[in-house]
Amino acid sequence: MPRPKPPEPLIGRQVRMSDRQWIMFNELGGADWLRKLVEKKAPMPKKYYDRELERIRNPDDAIFLQRRQGEIND
Repeated sequence: MPRPKPPEPLIGRQVRMSDRQWIMFNELGGADWLRKLVEKKAPMPKKYYDRELERIRNPDDAIFLQRRQGEIND
């Protein structure tokens, strides 16, 4: 049976942890548990993050964000 399509596109991310930590993570609920926890503990409302995504995807704002990211890393 195929999985239902997620509400947003999912991008593969890498997480570095030991085998023991990986077992604990999976026992807590794995990726589903982590997604719920991130949504619950987010410091800003969901609309804020939706607007940030729109800004990142807008080419005019992308140049500004790249420049700002460089300033943050200095």
